[in-house]
Amino acid sequence: MRCRYESEMIRALKTGALSESLIEHQRNCSICREVAVVAQALLQDASDLAPRYTPPLPAWILAAAERHRRMAALERATRFVSALKIAGLIYAVVLASWGLHALAVRRVLLPELDAASLNATIEAAGLALLFVGGGLWYALRRDERLPN
Repeated sequence: MRCRYESEMIRALKTGALSESLIEHQRNCSICREVAVVAQALLQDASDLAPRYTPPLPAWILAAAERHRRMAALERATRFVSALKIAGLIYAVVLASWGLHALAVRRVLLPELDAASLNATIEAAGLALLFVGGGLWYALRRDERLPN
């Protein structure tokens, strides 16, 4: 059961401004007496806890939220780079297996190729290795910088 003065009693106890009419009502109403006891106990607990608990500064909370937002955006952005890493590894494996197969079919030394085409083949394979290796090195290296 509730009393119609209950919320007014809580507000008055919180501000410390009890009127004479509320004090008189509290003497006659068991609900308001109980509300007063509970409210005073809660106010005492709150005053005991206030010096021990200091909430973090708003600037810290905003900085942590901004860091979290940036890290989430960075993770979304690096998904594509991760896919490129996997594609690069697959490309390197396919290129190596193709090269080994071509060497096996051509009897390892490629005797039917003339000097000019052999030279062009070696240069093309070297450039492909250089570009794939450079791209994989950049993609697979670990960035040692700490996030801000």
